[in-house]
Amino acid sequence: MDRKGDLPIELHLLPAYFQPMPVHLEKVLRHAERKLVNQSHLRPTDLLDIYRRFLKLEEHRLKLEHAHGENGRDLARKRADVISVMLRHIWTGAWETHQRSHMEKPPRMALLAVGGFGRGELNPYSDIDILFLYPHEGNKNATQVNDIVQHILYMLWDIGFQVGHATRTMPELVTQANADLRTKTSLLEARFLCGDEPLFAEFEKTFERRCLHGHEKEYLEWRLSDQRERHEKAGNTVFLQEPNVKNGCGGLRDYQNLIWIGKVKRGLSDTQKFVDAQLLTAVERKQLDRAYDFLLRIRTELHYQQKRSGDVLTLRLQGQIGDSFHYQHRTILRRMEAFMRDYYEQTSLLFNLTNTLCHRLSGGLKSNRTRWAFLPFHATHREEIDGFVLENGELEALTTTTFGDDPLRLVRVFLLALQHNAELGPELKLRLRRRLYMIDRRFIYQTAVRDTLLAILSRKGQVGRAFRTMHELGFLGRFFPEFRPLTCLVQHEFFHRYTADEHTLVCIEVLDKIIDAKEPPFSKYKPLLQAAARPHILYLAMLLHDTGKSENSRHHAEDSAANAVRVARRMRLKGTDLSTLIFLVDHHLTMSEIARRKNLDNEETIIEFARIVQTQERLDLLMLLTYADTQGTGSARSYSDWKDLLLWQLYHRTSSALSGIKEFVAVAELARIETQQRLLKNLDGQFDPGEIIAHFENLPPSYFETMSEDLIREHIGIVHNFLKYQITHDDASLQPSVHWRNFPEQGHSEVTVVTWDRERIFARVTGSFAACNLTILKADIYTRADDIAIETYYVATDRLEAVIDPRDRAAFEKILIQAMGAEQFDFNTAFAKRAKPRSSSSIYDASEFPTQISVDQRASRNHTLLDVQTADYPGLLFRIAGAIADVGLNLVSARVTTEKGAALDTFYLCGEDGKKIESEEVLASLTNEVRKRIAE
Repeated sequence: MDRKGDLPIELHLLPAYFQPMPVHLEKVLRHAERKLVNQSHLRPTDLLDIYRRFLKLEEHRLKLEHAHGENGRDLARKRADVISVMLRHIWTGAWETHQRSHMEKPPRMALLAVGGFGRGELNPYSDIDILFLYPHEGNKNATQVNDIVQHILYMLWDIGFQVGHATRTMPELVTQANADLRTKTSLLEARFLCGDEPLFAEFEKTFERRCLHGHEKEYLEWRLSDQRERHEKAGNTVFLQEPNVKNGCGGLRDYQNLIWIGKVKRGLSDTQKFVDAQLLTAVERKQLDRAYDFLLRIRTELHYQQKRSGDVLTLRLQGQIGDSFHYQHRTILRRMEAFMRDYYEQTSLLFNLTNTLCHRLSGGLKSNRTRWAFLPFHATHREEIDGFVLENGELEALTTTTFGDDPLRLVRVFLLALQHNAELGPELKLRLRRRLYMIDRRFIYQTAVRDTLLAILSRKGQVGRAFRTMHELGFLGRFFPEFRPLTCLVQHEFFHRYTADEHTLVCIEVLDKIIDAKEPPFSKYKPLLQAAARPHILYLAMLLHDTGKSENSRHHAEDSAANAVRVARRMRLKGTDLSTLIFLVDHHLTMSEIARRKNLDNEETIIEFARIVQTQERLDLLMLLTYADTQGTGSARSYSDWKDLLLWQLYHRTSSALSGIKEFVAVAELARIETQQRLLKNLDGQFDPGEIIAHFENLPPSYFETMSEDLIREHIGIVHNFLKYQITHDDASLQPSVHWRNFPEQGHSEVTVVTWDRERIFARVTGSFAACNLTILKADIYTRADDIAIETYYVATDRLEAVIDPRDRAAFEKILIQAMGAEQFDFNTAFAKRAKPRSSSSIYDASEFPTQISVDQRASRNHTLLDVQTADYPGLLFRIAGAIADVGLNLVSARVTTEKGAALDTFYLCGEDGKKIESEEVLASLTNEVRKRIAE
């Protein structure tokens, strides 16, 4: 061996990886000069002792550096340097031994580092992955190659290394890399250690030409699929109680995955090249690298603590690492919390940023796109919507000034994504992250922001999807500052698997899951959620229910309720909305505690709980909240059939008490009277007091339980104008009064139709909407005892926008007046004349969402309820209304809701005598006719 300057390795022959030579490597080489020279006279056992002592000393030095705060990446590289230096010595010794015992020409060989070692990063107990490469020259050199390989491997094993190894020719490598994409990934990071460097250069060219070029799509699809599988195993969340530092969401593998995809797609081998390619900003690159460095340091500490390779941050190890990293907190519990908060913050940033960039780089490939079970995906559809482009199920900004032109799009974009069943595209996510600073106090107090957030909160079955995206981008804590302290907050509770913020999001997603559940236990709660008239209050309560935990107080529910008051004030909630929100947050633990701890057969227990909830609506919402809160812990121990049984027992007994005991009937009546008194007090000369009294006397209690005070006031005014028109116009008897209110930020208009009750009113109104391509999202139908029908519809255009064009309004009112004035109006002719919808996203294949029709005789004392669930499409309500009328039944009231593209409708019916429908023959005829009309 040529020892220039007595060094065992010629420095000028070191590969580019070591040039310029790091200070640490200089120290290693100086140490190697003393310890690893003059090997030729030594016995193998002496060599092993020298290598072991060398490694022990170097490892001790690295451990001291780690203890003094050396960053994770530098330390991992230094360890890789140490092993690289040692391997070169072992390689040189093997070749010297081979040359002494063989006279023939030595084989061409190269030793390569692959995998993590090839990347130049090794943690204390990581495996060393190496590859012996030699050219394909038949079998003439196989024996010599094998001798050298065996010499090196036995030496490494005897030293104590865990070695992953392979010996391959160039053709074998190409074949294996194209057959096994994990091998291809390992070879992506191959690094030359020693041997025949031209052979390595030949390998690099061959690998790129035969394994990468033309194989990019296959590899990228596999990488995305592999990442998706890893994330699913980790619950698709960073915020696990005991996360995996390497393979979990936001773990080391996510960062490495980004580099692999960038290298194959665009030749980007490090994050600086991502900045050069304008895929990352310099700040984002710094954040990403800092997160990766932090995780490598944690992994090093995990290995030291366990004295073996291991990647799971158990609760025990979290406390030990919090101590080792010198977190300055008084107790080990607080040090652990501080450490884990840092962990979650770093991994969530890494998780979200790498996910976005990976899908951005792999644009056009299969993505991990969430699709609702019954919503078809129109892969070729493209349209421009409010400054955005919707294409292939993804929203992207139309121009670089999309948010500068209209900052309110920063909140509206999340509603648009729900309305069009779209995901935010990777470019759009990056733009949103970079405009987070625009969401300040002034922004969140705007009326348009409030309206948009309420619209999102009202979309049963979809809120969790929007809120998770908001949280990933950092927006949720900006829109709701009360929620922000929960971010990455560790919960030291036996049953909680998640951090406080993740628990809240999972709870909201549990609520979403209920809306179209087909299997128990979720399906048992479906009628409660479908009937909920204030879903925005339920979802908002779910978001805020644990916000008090950030105060570390003993009774967090009280602090959470105080936060709910602040949010309600900012969002201008009042009356029943306000009281219901505070009740739900303040009592989110009450129902489960009573079910678990008290005797439910005791009448006093039931009456006591009924006094707490006061109304059936509160009971229904609290039942949903309690179930979701229990399911959202992520622990199987926290939920059981027995607990479910107890909850339902408490629910049913309390429901009976609320409807049967005079005390609770009086409570509901008192609430109605208080609303009436407030309206009378604020008349301002607009109406005669008798009109308000008549309105309250002529409508059923259910109307006042579901309508907001503002809408009741609105209805009284519309009825007043309707009656005034009747008096002043001789031919006004068939003329309906139509009142419009626009909510552009929420994507709909509110249309109230007031007219005299007559045959087929509901069919005439819904048919008129269908003839104008207006989609009915929700409807509340009531008829006063004095035969005044009040029908309130929430409608949108075929682009899911508010109906602000006067031409659309005029067209609807023209058809409605014609339909009301005719004994028999031909809607088929009107349908034939309607314009073709600009978007087909609201038309679904019925096979995607099977129709369910049921009759309920128990929910109402005076009416038969017809429940219909089916895929929504234009004209659906018109068809159902026609079927009801053709069977000869009267529609008393209706609750119509469209959620996630599905119609979830309940119709209150009676016979011509005004009573419940008792005839089984009539009911069978009704369900058959409705089913036939839906399928037409």
